[in-house]
Amino acid sequence: MNPLIQAILTTAIFIIPSFLLLYQYILFRNGMKFRDSLEPLFAEELPSLSVLVPIKGEKPETLQGLLDNLATVEWDKNKLEIIVVSDDSPEYFENLIRKISIPQGLKVKIVRREKKVGYKSGALAYAYSLSSGDLIITLDVDARLEKTSLIKAFNRLRIHGCDAVTMNWIGYSQKPYSTLAKGIMISTVIADTALLNGRDNSNLRIFPVGCGTMFKRDAIESVGPWDPSMIQDDLEIGARLIKNGKRICSSTSPVYVEVPDNLVAFYVQQTRWAMGSIEVLTRRFKEIMSRNISLKQKIDILIFLLQYVPIGLTFLAALGLALMSLLGLNHVYDYLRTPIILIWILSLSIYGYNFIKTALGKGYKLVEAMRALGKVSSYTVAISPFILVGLLSGLRKNRKYVVTPKGVKVDTWIQYPVLLFGILFLTSSIIYLIHGAPVTGLWLLYYSMGYLFTVATFKREL
Repeated sequence: MNPLIQAILTTAIFIIPSFLLLYQYILFRNGMKFRDSLEPLFAEELPSLSVLVPIKGEKPETLQGLLDNLATVEWDKNKLEIIVVSDDSPEYFENLIRKISIPQGLKVKIVRREKKVGYKSGALAYAYSLSSGDLIITLDVDARLEKTSLIKAFNRLRIHGCDAVTMNWIGYSQKPYSTLAKGIMISTVIADTALLNGRDNSNLRIFPVGCGTMFKRDAIESVGPWDPSMIQDDLEIGARLIKNGKRICSSTSPVYVEVPDNLVAFYVQQTRWAMGSIEVLTRRFKEIMSRNISLKQKIDILIFLLQYVPIGLTFLAALGLALMSLLGLNHVYDYLRTPIILIWILSLSIYGYNFIKTALGKGYKLVEAMRALGKVSSYTVAISPFILVGLLSGLRKNRKYVVTPKGVKVDTWIQYPVLLFGILFLTSSIIYLIHGAPVTGLWLLYYSMGYLFTVATFKREL
């Protein structure tokens, strides 16, 4: 057995994923200690605030729901404006306008971009050019706020001298029966606690989030608005803000975000985020390596932007194992037979325990939590090939952007390659087991089940 091949496979399958899972767990524990300011909320003398909402292909009732929600939020309505920028066709836009009723006392501009430069980043840049607020907040059209959300976010920004503040993501779904949606809602709690509150509490640099970040206008002016050529609007402007010494804080101010509830929506969202993270890493590398950022913070940012890479590496390693089993039937080795597998098992156990504990804390039953963990884990494995394509696409100059379809019926073709990879890995696992390579065979069997389970169950949630 070639020790170099074994070292590469062990690193890709066990070491890198284990490190990421354990690192995020440490951040999660730090995030659980995060405490927002307990100072009283001040509703008087609020600055002017512009809410930027990019839309495309949205149902009128979704936009109406956001406007009705914003009408109930605490803020001086004379100092609040909502700017909705549509990238729809003229016909769709006119139909949308006819069906929208502006709540009384709310200042709303609904405009259509004639020149569609870029995607969401371009729409935000255009909305920003129409805004006048001293504060800017970005919201997705399906986002919803609590009555005091804006006040809490502003107080966090004001008291701690932040230039921007992220809000606390809480997932919701229009399909409460969706096991995938439940899994992503739980994962959202864990990710928000670790990547925002945990990193903030660890004196690390955090990035804005695409939905629910409040910016000071002068902070945006200092670096320029969103870059229309970039896919991941939040990460790219965050890199420039960090490079210029701006402080981005997290908060416990809630914003409710709709999560994917089916395989297609999950696939679109995750592949786009993977593409965007690599795009920002490569095109904003100079900003990330700025002298304003400590070495510890730089390493953390690199880990954050590379968080999708372990998924792609694991897929490549599994593909390599499968090809070696098919091409070298007379020389099949147990490549994954190493004590390091125990660290991998430990990291997965910690993640699973934390997931279920978090779910139980949110009111889910044990069986519900276990099913949600299995579903989101299987789907993540199943879309690994597409994650890899997304990562590679992030290196290209020309990239395509697809809006995540949430709460709508969709058709798909991705189950076919998922099925083929599942069969390939299952066949390979049998070959390894027959040839006396139990560890590698059992790992490939475990890995193939994610693909096959996804194909067997995904239609229930479309």
